Amino acid sequence: MSTDEPRYAAISQAMARTGDWLTPTLWGAAWFEKPPLLYWMSATFFRLGLKPEVATRIPVALLSLTFLGVAAWLLEREFGRAAAALSMGMLATSAGWMAYSNFGLTDLPLAVFFSFAILLALPLLREHADQSRSGLRFLGIGACLGMAVLAKGLVPFVLALPLAWYLRRWWRAWWLAGVALLVTAVPWYVAMYQRHGVAFLREFFMKHHFERFYSNALQHVQPWYYYVPVLLAALFPWTPMLALLAGGRAVVWDQRRSLLVATVAFGFVFFSVSVNKLPGYLLPLLPSLLMLLGAELERRTLVDLAKKWFVAPALLIALIPLIAKGLPDALGAGRVSAFQLGHIGATEIFYVVAPLAALALGRRSWLTTLLVLCVVGGGMLVKATAYKVLDERVSARGLWREIERKQLNVCDGGINRDWAYGLSFYRGSELPACGGGGQYEWELRAKGRERPKLTE
Repeated sequence: MSTDEPRYAAISQAMARTGDWLTPTLWGAAWFEKPPLLYWMSATFFRLGLKPEVATRIPVALLSLTFLGVAAWLLEREFGRAAAALSMGMLATSAGWMAYSNFGLTDLPLAVFFSFAILLALPLLREHADQSRSGLRFLGIGACLGMAVLAKGLVPFVLALPLAWYLRRWWRAWWLAGVALLVTAVPWYVAMYQRHGVAFLREFFMKHHFERFYSNALQHVQPWYYYVPVLLAALFPWTPMLALLAGGRAVVWDQRRSLLVATVAFGFVFFSVSVNKLPGYLLPLLPSLLMLLGAELERRTLVDLAKKWFVAPALLIALIPLIAKGLPDALGAGRVSAFQLGHIGATEIFYVVAPLAALALGRRSWLTTLLVLCVVGGGMLVKATAYKVLDERVSARGLWREIERKQLNVCDGGINRDWAYGLSFYRGSELPACGGGGQYEWELRAKGRERPKLTE
């Protein structure tokens, strides 16, 4: 689990147990950091009796799959089948989207509903837009933005500024979107203020919105260029395909493409200017970026793409099984220099050769599909090999199995908060600090992000 995931899982579990679907609570105390959409989703699956990891993660995975299917359908109607296949195929198998589809975090729900709002707006920006259903579209846009606000607060309002600009000629229909947004999102915020008053406003808005933008108190300070490598890594292994935007045939640069460019560029600059930065913040921009890439094929087919465009992605896909071998060591130590390749077996060799063979022997009409399947196969290999080792070395669950019988006599003698949050989730309450008044036989200690060790 990540730093935030254990807390979100504990909040969802408490919500399902207590039946209080209004106030998120973490280990008995009100928690005002994030709005409730993710908690509601996960609490529903906790109510069904699923195990904690499954109940926390399966709603996000299902939401991701639903988005990919619906977005492909909408994109096909907008830019054609080739655009939909390329955009959603690459999004589904990009490192960033795959990673956040596997964790119970708020980033993917925000990305899904914000991107739905963008998709619903695209037909309004056609050269000869159909105005007969514009009212329904604005209602849909408002409802999607409302869901995004329930996923992550005020962030969607900022990201939607380019959308508002490009829809300015429809300003008389904005009220429909406003009503839908208010009906969808505002009741929870009003109810929270009525129950908790100014404390909710101060914690939720001032600390976790405005201070997050300019203050270094939240421990996520990164340099201004932080998101350049993050974006390139999030698109892996399709990063080289960005060259299509500069090297493809000229296509009429209409308002739809301009909106997608403005959404990505504005969001990237906004997140880069913010003092606090996390990799998941960029996730809402990935669908728009890959939709823009797919739009390059509006007047072409996948067969029209020369094989040269797929050489670099195929080489990167061939690296996936090698990355899987060294990933546990690198994550366990918290540094890239700890990467150890180790022994390469027949299975790894097969997954290295597969994308290269597809590139050399596959027909252009099938090449994208074959490479996507290679990424899926590589992802399954990562789960089969790296995940087991990660669970033992890096996950709090593996450590919890070791100390579970001693839990009542164990205290936190100085461990990283990632480990503390994870262990507290499995324990069902906060791990007590050593020297806090209790007497404990065992202490958990660690240097930096290393795996904590139990000492008497």
